[in-house]
Amino acid sequence: MSSHIPLPKEKHNKSKLFVTRSHLLSKKHEHSKLIQTHPFNHQISIISQSTTVRETLAKYIGPYYNVTLKLSDFIDPAFISNYIKRNTLIALSSNRYIDADDVFAIDGQKLILSVGKDTYETLGLVGKSAQFPVERGSRFVVEIDLLDCMDPAKKYYQRVHNRLNAVLNEPVEFLVGYFDKNTGTPVTFDIPGATIVTPQVDTRSVPNMLVPNVPECLISTNEQTDTWTEHAHELFEWIGLAASCSQAVAGTSDEQTSAYTVPEPTSKDMHVVTVRGLLSATAIHSVINELVAAHTEFYVCVWGFDDAPVSWNSSEHNFYVSGENMYAQAYVPHKNCCLSFQACGPWDAFS
Repeated sequence: MSSHIPLPKEKHNKSKLFVTRSHLLSKKHEHSKLIQTHPFNHQISIISQSTTVRETLAKYIGPYYNVTLKLSDFIDPAFISNYIKRNTLIALSSNRYIDADDVFAIDGQKLILSVGKDTYETLGLVGKSAQFPVERGSRFVVEIDLLDCMDPAKKYYQRVHNRLNAVLNEPVEFLVGYFDKNTGTPVTFDIPGATIVTPQVDTRSVPNMLVPNVPECLISTNEQTDTWTEHAHELFEWIGLAASCSQAVAGTSDEQTSAYTVPEPTSKDMHVVTVRGLLSATAIHSVINELVAAHTEFYVCVWGFDDAPVSWNSSEHNFYVSGENMYAQAYVPHKNCCLSFQACGPWDAFS
Protein backbone atom coordinates (compact mmCIF):
# COMPACT_ATOMS: atom_id res chain seq x y z
CA MET A 1 0.00 0.00 0.00
CA SER A 2 1.35 3.41 -0.93
CA SER A 3 1.68 6.14 1.68
CA HIS A 4 0.76 9.76 1.02
CA ILE A 5 2.06 13.03 2.40
CA PRO A 6 0.27 16.40 2.42
CA LEU A 7 0.58 18.17 -0.91
CA PRO A 8 2.58 21.38 -1.13
CA LYS A 9 0.36 24.35 -1.84
CA GLU A 10 -0.38 24.95 -5.54
CA LYS A 11 1.39 21.73 -6.59
CA HIS A 12 -0.51 18.81 -8.11
CA ASN A 13 -3.70 19.93 -6.38
CA LYS A 14 -5.78 21.42 -9.18
CA SER A 15 -8.06 19.70 -11.65
CA LYS A 16 -7.49 20.55 -15.31
CA LEU A 17 -9.83 21.29 -18.20
CA PHE A 18 -8.56 21.38 -21.79
CA VAL A 19 -10.68 22.79 -24.62
CA THR A 20 -10.05 22.05 -28.30
CA ARG A 21 -11.87 23.40 -31.35
CA SER A 22 -11.48 21.14 -34.37
CA HIS A 23 -12.80 21.14 -37.93
CA LEU A 24 -14.63 17.92 -38.77
CA LEU A 25 -12.99 17.77 -42.20
CA SER A 26 -9.48 18.55 -40.99
CA LYS A 27 -6.78 15.98 -41.68
CA LYS A 28 -5.59 16.41 -38.09
CA HIS A 29 -8.74 14.66 -36.78
CA GLU A 30 -8.20 16.14 -33.33
CA HIS A 31 -11.69 15.23 -32.11
CA SER A 32 -11.14 11.62 -33.23
CA LYS A 33 -7.69 11.31 -31.65
CA LEU A 34 -9.13 12.43 -28.31
CA ILE A 35 -11.58 9.51 -28.43
CA GLN A 36 -9.22 6.85 -29.73
CA THR A 37 -6.38 7.58 -27.30
CA HIS A 38 -8.58 7.14 -24.18
CA PRO A 39 -8.76 3.35 -23.67
CA PHE A 40 -10.55 2.85 -20.33
CA ASN A 41 -14.14 4.09 -20.66
CA HIS A 42 -17.01 3.06 -18.40
CA GLN A 43 -19.89 5.34 -19.38
CA ILE A 44 -21.13 7.34 -22.36
CA SER A 45 -24.11 9.65 -22.62
CA ILE A 46 -25.32 11.08 -25.92
CA ILE A 47 -27.71 14.02 -25.94
CA SER A 48 -29.55 14.71 -29.18
CA GLN A 49 -32.92 15.19 -30.87
CA SER A 50 -32.54 11.90 -32.75
CA THR A 51 -34.69 8.94 -31.72
CA THR A 52 -32.30 6.38 -33.24
CA VAL A 53 -29.19 6.89 -31.09
CA ARG A 54 -29.90 3.80 -28.99
CA GLU A 55 -29.97 1.65 -32.14
CA THR A 56 -26.70 3.19 -33.35
CA LEU A 57 -25.04 2.46 -30.01
CA ALA A 58 -26.33 -1.12 -30.09
CA LYS A 59 -24.60 -1.69 -33.46
CA TYR A 60 -21.17 -1.16 -31.92
CA ILE A 61 -21.33 -1.48 -28.13
CA GLY A 62 -22.04 -4.86 -26.59
CA PRO A 63 -20.91 -7.48 -24.09
CA TYR A 64 -17.63 -7.61 -22.22
CA TYR A 65 -16.35 -10.12 -19.68
CA ASN A 66 -15.58 -10.71 -16.03
CA VAL A 67 -12.78 -13.22 -15.68
CA THR A 68 -10.18 -14.27 -13.13
CA LEU A 69 -6.68 -14.78 -14.54
CA LYS A 70 -3.07 -14.78 -13.43
CA LEU A 71 -0.85 -12.06 -14.86
CA SER A 72 1.35 -14.73 -16.45
CA ASP A 73 -1.68 -15.84 -18.51
CA PHE A 74 -1.49 -12.57 -20.44
CA ILE A 75 2.07 -13.21 -21.61
CA ASP A 76 1.42 -16.79 -22.69
CA PRO A 77 2.42 -17.06 -26.38
CA ALA A 78 -0.90 -18.66 -27.31
CA PHE A 79 -2.86 -15.88 -25.57
CA ILE A 80 -0.83 -13.21 -27.37
CA SER A 81 -1.28 -14.94 -30.72
CA ASN A 82 -5.01 -15.57 -30.31
CA TYR A 83 -6.05 -12.27 -28.75
CA ILE A 84 -3.45 -9.50 -28.57
CA LYS A 85 -2.32 -9.76 -32.19
CA ARG A 86 -5.72 -10.34 -33.77
CA ASN A 87 -7.90 -7.61 -32.32
CA THR A 88 -7.97 -5.10 -29.45
CA LEU A 89 -8.01 -6.37 -25.88
CA ILE A 90 -8.70 -4.01 -22.98
CA ALA A 91 -8.40 -5.32 -19.43
CA LEU A 92 -8.56 -3.64 -16.02
CA SER A 93 -8.26 -5.26 -12.61
CA SER A 94 -11.52 -4.80 -10.73
CA ASN A 95 -12.21 -3.94 -7.09
CA ARG A 96 -8.78 -2.34 -6.72
CA TYR A 97 -7.90 1.27 -5.96
CA ILE A 98 -5.13 3.02 -7.85
CA ASP A 99 -4.01 5.03 -4.81
CA ALA A 100 -3.86 2.07 -2.43
CA ASP A 101 -3.62 -1.29 -4.24
CA ASP A 102 -1.58 -2.95 -6.94
CA VAL A 103 -3.50 -2.27 -10.17
CA PHE A 104 -3.06 -4.09 -13.49
CA ALA A 105 -4.29 -3.30 -16.98
CA ILE A 106 -3.88 -3.98 -20.69
CA ASP A 107 -4.49 -1.09 -23.07
CA GLY A 108 -4.29 -3.08 -26.28
CA GLN A 109 -0.62 -3.97 -26.57
CA LYS A 110 0.92 -3.17 -23.17
CA LEU A 111 0.57 -4.88 -19.83
CA ILE A 112 0.69 -2.09 -17.22
CA LEU A 113 1.56 -2.80 -13.59
CA SER A 114 0.99 0.11 -11.18
CA VAL A 115 2.33 -1.17 -7.88
CA GLY A 116 3.42 -0.07 -4.43
CA LYS A 117 7.03 0.09 -3.30
CA ASP A 118 7.08 -3.30 -1.55
CA THR A 119 5.69 -5.12 -4.58
CA TYR A 120 8.05 -3.32 -6.95
CA GLU A 121 11.17 -4.11 -4.93
CA THR A 122 10.19 -7.78 -4.67
CA LEU A 123 9.14 -8.04 -8.32
CA GLY A 124 12.56 -7.19 -9.71
CA LEU A 125 11.39 -5.85 -13.10
CA VAL A 126 12.59 -2.49 -14.35
CA GLY A 127 10.02 0.28 -14.17
CA LYS A 128 9.84 3.95 -13.31
CA SER A 129 8.89 5.89 -10.23
CA ALA A 130 5.28 7.05 -10.49
CA GLN A 131 4.63 10.78 -10.78
CA PHE A 132 1.84 10.48 -8.23
CA PRO A 133 1.71 10.62 -5.28
CA VAL A 134 4.29 13.37 -4.88
CA GLU A 135 6.17 11.29 -2.32
CA ARG A 136 8.66 9.92 -4.83
CA GLY A 137 9.46 6.24 -4.62
CA SER A 138 6.24 5.14 -2.95
CA ARG A 139 4.68 3.83 -6.18
CA PHE A 140 6.09 2.46 -9.46
CA VAL A 141 4.87 1.71 -12.97
CA VAL A 142 6.12 -1.25 -15.02
CA GLU A 143 5.11 -1.54 -18.68
CA ILE A 144 5.53 -4.78 -20.62
CA ASP A 145 5.22 -4.71 -24.41
CA LEU A 146 3.19 -7.77 -25.33
CA LEU A 147 4.07 -7.70 -29.03
CA ASP A 148 7.77 -6.99 -29.32
CA CYS A 149 9.29 -8.62 -26.26
CA MET A 150 7.25 -11.72 -25.47
CA ASP A 151 9.26 -14.34 -27.34
CA PRO A 152 9.75 -17.42 -25.08
CA ALA A 153 13.22 -17.86 -26.58
CA LYS A 154 14.35 -14.48 -25.25
CA LYS A 155 15.83 -14.00 -21.80
CA TYR A 156 13.57 -11.00 -21.18
CA TYR A 157 10.46 -13.14 -21.63
CA GLN A 158 11.84 -15.82 -19.33
CA ARG A 159 12.63 -13.23 -16.66
CA VAL A 160 9.19 -11.59 -16.85
CA HIS A 161 7.48 -14.97 -16.74
CA ASN A 162 9.52 -16.13 -13.76
CA ARG A 163 9.06 -12.93 -11.77
CA LEU A 164 5.31 -12.76 -12.35
CA ASN A 165 4.94 -16.37 -11.27
CA ALA A 166 7.15 -15.82 -8.22
CA VAL A 167 5.69 -12.53 -6.95
CA LEU A 168 2.35 -11.75 -8.62
CA ASN A 169 1.06 -15.28 -8.93
CA GLU A 170 -2.34 -14.88 -7.28
CA PRO A 171 -5.41 -14.93 -9.59
CA VAL A 172 -6.80 -11.45 -10.24
CA GLU A 173 -10.34 -10.51 -11.20
CA PHE A 174 -10.45 -8.50 -14.43
CA LEU A 175 -12.95 -6.70 -16.58
CA VAL A 176 -12.00 -7.65 -20.13
CA GLY A 177 -13.24 -6.22 -23.40
CA TYR A 178 -12.29 -7.88 -26.66
CA PHE A 179 -13.09 -5.72 -29.67
CA ASP A 180 -12.74 -5.69 -33.44
CA LYS A 181 -9.72 -3.53 -34.15
CA ASN A 182 -11.45 -1.62 -36.97
CA THR A 183 -15.01 -1.04 -35.71
CA GLY A 184 -14.79 -1.66 -31.96
CA THR A 185 -17.66 -4.17 -32.03
CA PRO A 186 -17.41 -7.02 -29.48
CA VAL A 187 -15.57 -10.18 -30.45
CA THR A 188 -15.98 -13.49 -28.62
CA PHE A 189 -13.45 -13.97 -25.80
CA ASP A 190 -13.56 -17.73 -25.28
CA ILE A 191 -11.43 -18.08 -22.18
CA PRO A 192 -12.60 -20.75 -19.68
CA GLY A 193 -14.36 -19.20 -16.69
CA ALA A 194 -15.15 -15.89 -18.42
CA THR A 195 -18.59 -14.53 -17.55
CA ILE A 196 -20.41 -12.36 -20.08
CA VAL A 197 -21.48 -8.93 -18.82
CA THR A 198 -24.09 -6.91 -20.69
CA PRO A 199 -23.74 -3.11 -20.59
CA GLN A 200 -26.53 -1.18 -18.89
CA VAL A 201 -28.53 1.06 -21.22
CA ASP A 202 -30.82 3.88 -20.12
CA THR A 203 -32.88 6.09 -22.41
CA ARG A 204 -34.63 9.25 -21.26
CA SER A 205 -36.77 11.66 -23.22
CA VAL A 206 -36.74 15.24 -22.00
CA PRO A 207 -39.39 17.44 -23.64
CA ASN A 208 -38.61 21.14 -23.80
CA MET A 209 -35.04 20.77 -22.59
CA LEU A 210 -33.28 24.12 -22.37
CA VAL A 211 -30.46 23.88 -24.91
CA PRO A 212 -27.90 26.69 -25.24
CA ASN A 213 -26.96 28.06 -28.64
CA VAL A 214 -23.28 27.31 -29.22
CA PRO A 215 -21.69 30.78 -29.29
CA GLU A 216 -20.17 31.79 -32.61
CA CYS A 217 -16.94 32.83 -30.92
CA LEU A 218 -16.32 29.21 -29.83
CA ILE A 219 -16.86 27.98 -33.39
CA SER A 220 -14.86 30.61 -35.24
CA THR A 221 -11.78 31.22 -33.10
CA ASN A 222 -9.37 29.74 -30.55
CA GLU A 223 -8.50 33.14 -29.10
CA GLN A 224 -9.09 32.62 -25.41
CA THR A 225 -10.49 35.92 -24.27
CA ASP A 226 -12.37 36.16 -20.99
CA THR A 227 -15.64 35.92 -22.93
CA TRP A 228 -14.44 32.85 -24.86
CA THR A 229 -13.40 31.13 -21.65
CA GLU A 230 -16.71 31.94 -19.96
CA HIS A 231 -18.71 30.54 -22.89
CA ALA A 232 -16.56 27.39 -22.96
CA HIS A 233 -17.11 26.73 -19.25
CA GLU A 234 -20.85 27.32 -19.64
CA LEU A 235 -21.13 24.85 -22.50
CA PHE A 236 -19.09 22.21 -20.65
CA GLU A 237 -21.25 22.64 -17.57
CA TRP A 238 -24.43 22.34 -19.61
CA ILE A 239 -23.31 19.07 -21.26
CA GLY A 240 -22.66 17.55 -17.84
CA LEU A 241 -26.05 18.66 -16.52
CA ALA A 242 -27.84 17.47 -19.65
CA ALA A 243 -26.15 14.07 -19.47
CA SER A 244 -27.64 13.60 -16.00
CA CYS A 245 -31.03 15.03 -17.07
CA SER A 246 -30.75 17.65 -14.34
CA GLN A 247 -33.86 19.66 -13.57
CA ALA A 248 -31.74 22.76 -14.14
CA VAL A 249 -31.73 22.07 -17.90
CA ALA A 250 -35.01 20.17 -18.11
CA GLY A 251 -36.91 23.39 -17.53
CA THR A 252 -38.51 22.07 -14.35
CA SER A 253 -36.30 23.63 -11.66
CA ASP A 254 -37.48 26.34 -9.34
CA GLU A 255 -35.68 29.59 -10.17
CA GLN A 256 -35.71 30.50 -6.49
CA THR A 257 -33.81 27.35 -5.48
CA SER A 258 -31.56 26.80 -8.54
CA ALA A 259 -28.49 28.99 -9.00
CA TYR A 260 -27.92 27.71 -12.54
CA THR A 261 -29.35 29.39 -15.63
CA VAL A 262 -28.95 28.02 -19.17
CA PRO A 263 -27.28 30.74 -21.30
CA GLU A 264 -29.44 31.90 -24.24
CA PRO A 265 -31.55 28.72 -24.29
CA THR A 266 -33.77 27.26 -26.96
CA SER A 267 -36.46 24.80 -25.91
CA LYS A 268 -36.06 21.45 -27.72
CA ASP A 269 -37.32 17.90 -27.27
CA MET A 270 -34.16 15.95 -26.50
CA HIS A 271 -33.22 12.34 -25.83
CA VAL A 272 -30.41 11.21 -23.53
CA VAL A 273 -29.04 7.70 -24.04
CA THR A 274 -26.54 6.40 -21.48
CA VAL A 275 -24.52 3.17 -21.63
CA ARG A 276 -22.44 1.85 -18.73
CA GLY A 277 -19.85 -0.91 -18.90
CA LEU A 278 -16.38 -1.47 -20.35
CA LEU A 279 -16.63 0.53 -23.57
CA SER A 280 -14.33 0.37 -26.58
CA ALA A 281 -12.82 3.68 -27.66
CA THR A 282 -13.03 2.51 -31.27
CA ALA A 283 -16.72 1.66 -30.86
CA ILE A 284 -17.39 5.13 -29.44
CA HIS A 285 -15.60 6.60 -32.45
CA SER A 286 -17.70 4.47 -34.83
CA VAL A 287 -20.93 5.63 -33.16
CA ILE A 288 -19.93 9.27 -33.37
CA ASN A 289 -18.96 8.97 -37.04
CA GLU A 290 -22.47 7.72 -37.84
CA LEU A 291 -24.09 10.55 -35.88
CA VAL A 292 -21.91 13.15 -37.61
CA ALA A 293 -22.97 11.74 -40.99
CA ALA A 294 -26.60 12.46 -40.04
CA HIS A 295 -25.79 16.21 -39.93
CA THR A 296 -27.60 16.99 -36.68
CA GLU A 297 -26.21 18.66 -33.58
CA PHE A 298 -25.48 16.36 -30.67
CA TYR A 299 -23.46 16.26 -27.48
CA VAL A 300 -21.35 13.49 -25.97
CA CYS A 301 -20.09 12.89 -22.44
CA VAL A 302 -17.69 10.00 -21.70
CA TRP A 303 -16.34 8.99 -18.30
CA GLY A 304 -13.13 7.05 -17.75
CA PHE A 305 -12.50 4.60 -14.91
CA ASP A 306 -11.32 6.44 -11.80
CA ASP A 307 -8.82 3.69 -11.00
CA ALA A 308 -7.33 3.16 -14.45
CA PRO A 309 -3.51 3.49 -14.46
CA VAL A 310 -3.51 5.66 -17.62
CA SER A 311 -5.74 8.24 -19.30
CA TRP A 312 -5.03 9.84 -22.71
CA ASN A 313 -1.97 8.81 -24.72
CA SER A 314 -0.81 6.46 -21.95
CA SER A 315 -0.47 9.41 -19.54
CA GLU A 316 -0.06 8.26 -15.97
CA HIS A 317 -3.27 8.48 -13.94
CA ASN A 318 -3.90 8.29 -10.21
CA PHE A 319 -6.49 9.33 -7.63
CA TYR A 320 -6.25 12.34 -5.32
CA VAL A 321 -9.52 14.03 -4.34
CA SER A 322 -10.93 12.49 -7.51
CA GLY A 323 -9.86 10.13 -10.26
CA GLU A 324 -11.55 12.23 -12.88
CA ASN A 325 -10.63 11.54 -16.50
CA MET A 326 -13.56 12.34 -18.72
CA TYR A 327 -14.37 14.23 -21.87
CA ALA A 328 -17.32 16.00 -23.43
CA GLN A 329 -17.87 17.03 -27.03
CA ALA A 330 -20.31 19.31 -28.81
CA TYR A 331 -20.81 18.49 -32.49
CA VAL A 332 -22.11 21.19 -34.82
CA PRO A 333 -22.06 19.42 -38.22
CA HIS A 334 -23.57 22.29 -40.25
CA LYS A 335 -20.54 24.33 -39.17
CA ASN A 336 -18.18 21.32 -39.53
CA CYS A 337 -17.12 21.99 -35.96
CA CYS A 338 -16.48 19.96 -32.83
CA LEU A 339 -15.71 21.48 -29.44
CA SER A 340 -13.96 19.04 -27.13
CA PHE A 341 -13.44 19.28 -23.38
CA GLN A 342 -11.00 17.03 -21.53
CA ALA A 343 -11.22 17.07 -17.74
CA CYS A 344 -8.76 15.29 -15.49
CA GLY A 345 -8.03 15.29 -11.80
CA PRO A 346 -4.94 16.79 -10.21
CA TRP A 347 -3.08 13.47 -10.26
CA ASP A 348 -3.15 12.93 -14.00
CA ALA A 349 -0.09 13.51 -16.18
CA PHE A 350 -2.04 14.43 -19.31
CA SER A 351 -1.36 17.97 -20.50
